[in-house]
Amino acid sequence: MSDVEKYDLAHHLEQAVQELDADSIGLAHNMYDASLKQLHEIVAFAERLKEGALVEMYLRERKAHGVDARHLILPPKGYTGYSPES
Repeated sequence: MSDVEKYDLAHHLEQAVQELDADSIGLAHNMYDASLKQLHEIVAFAERLKEGALVEMYLRERKAHGVDARHLILPPKGYTGYSPES
């Protein structure tokens, strides 16, 4: 078993976010020892995380506009997020 296989997904995510302001290249550099399978798992996790954040933003947007927001629902296709006007 290689050293790479000893690390789980959480290890690579923790390693990647060590620098909070890292750009894509910096994040990739922090995942240099991840296997391709682990990189695919990270991408899948990131997609679910993004979808969850968009669902929460859509809830807050509906609340801000006085719409019933008692339940989480998927935002409309193409939804890019909520940015309240300052």
